[in-house]
Amino acid sequence: MRYPLILVGIVLLLHCQSCDSDMVYDQYESTEHGMWSWQDPMEFKVEIFDTLSMHNIYLQVRHSVEYPLSNLYMFVHVKAPSGQHMTDTVNMVLAAPDGKWTGKGNGNMRELMLLYRKQTKFRIPGTYVFTLEQAMRQPELRVTELGVRIERTHP
Repeated sequence: MRYPLILVGIVLLLHCQSCDSDMVYDQYESTEHGMWSWQDPMEFKVEIFDTLSMHNIYLQVRHSVEYPLSNLYMFVHVKAPSGQHMTDTVNMVLAAPDGKWTGKGNGNMRELMLLYRKQTKFRIPGTYVFTLEQAMRQPELRVTELGVRIERTHP
């Protein structure tokens, strides 16, 4: 009687581990005092080993409902292990024209995830550095956390 119960437990454990097996990286960094300054870029160091699979890369933002604007521009700098640099300007739409927040959340906080790169392949293994830099004309914004998420995709 005890043997089948242990077997069921092992099967459930293995099933739960496989649920998010395509997750490569998912990390948030907090801003100082809930404000993101243009002088404080956020850096994420990601170890990549799989150079054969395709990946989706997401940018994540958590912000206060007191955020005064409907969008957030940021510079995204990516440095590959080879030393090669790439910089993009990204516009995240945080609110619809009617003022309704586009992200999920309740209370005073909202969270938004933006697909930054779809079906991209990392060419060489090693440490990739993603740096998110505030590119708005205001010195500080009510952004509490920023994140990078990388998932393995299947065609």
